[in-house]
Amino acid sequence: MKKIYLFLFAAFSYTLSAQLTQANHAPANGDTYTMYRCDSVNTSPGAAGSGVTWNFSTIATYSNLARSYTAQATSNSTFAAANVAVASGGNDIQYLASTTSSLVYYGGNIGVGQVAGTVNYSVPAIYASYPMGYNTSASAAVAGTLNIPSLSASGSFTGNSTVLVDGSGTIILPGPVTFTNALRVVSSQTIYATTSLATATVTQTNYDYYVGGIKAPVLTIGTATADIASILGNSQTTQTFVARNKDANQLPTGLNQHSENVGLSVYPNPSASFINFVSENQSMATLKVYDVTGKLVDSQVFHDGKIKLDVAGYNKGIYFYNAFDATDNKLRTGKFTVIQQ
Repeated sequence: MKKIYLFLFAAFSYTLSAQLTQANHAPANGDTYTMYRCDSVNTSPGAAGSGVTWNFSTIATYSNLARSYTAQATSNSTFAAANVAVASGGNDIQYLASTTSSLVYYGGNIGVGQVAGTVNYSVPAIYASYPMGYNTSASAAVAGTLNIPSLSASGSFTGNSTVLVDGSGTIILPGPVTFTNALRVVSSQTIYATTSLATATVTQTNYDYYVGGIKAPVLTIGTATADIASILGNSQTTQTFVARNKDANQLPTGLNQHSENVGLSVYPNPSASFINFVSENQSMATLKVYDVTGKLVDSQVFHDGKIKLDVAGYNKGIYFYNAFDATDNKLRTGKFTVIQQ
């Protein structure tokens, strides 16, 4: 057992605000995102605190090593308490339960070296206790079972889990791209596992960085350390995993929306009736509009680089949009305001 992959699921967020809630943080049916692997050598999560700057501008990104995730409602009897599954494939599925007061993790697929298995939590790990803002935290005990069929090994585990919003400030990603509205969420677990082949203490920590206008973390740094006592002797292994969001390659939420440099004009803004989206970039194919909770409220198709969006039936307030090309690559993001007539 030379390697262990038990990294925590990277939780979702959408429009960043002072608090994390189920609406802007928990995975929901139909959510998708893609993460690129990054160089983990000498990559540090950086400091905690308010007004921090996390500079990852020189981190190497491997766009050929991408993993795409989809969230779907679930009623899997093996994870009966879960109501949402997040997966990048049949051997990479994580099961969670989302409510207005919490987000908890019930297990899923793991890999120990080249050996696949599953963990099933009878007492779930805490990922969020809503609402959560800067410097708030929650903790919970964990317990469950694990199964590695290829080794004919099964067993049980106990332990503890915590989540903490430990930082706010600015994050700089390669490009460079600078986001000034970032929050960092630290999730950790320590589990004590026992099987017929070995006992192990596994410590896991994830640092997830969120910004407004992008739903999944823009960057995640995960570490796992396992102390294993087996029939073959004792060993310790530590691994670090770093990944960045494919969509975190441009400034969010409509900065300079009317500039020709952005390539998309949005007017009039604010409006009570119609808003025009006009671009000379003919690769723009679709426009999706979200309310402040992250709920999709409209989807339109560009015709000759133009959309005339009818907002007369919208509730008054701020809305966010994403513009995509024909292969669902995000080209632009922004916001507009609907006012009463």
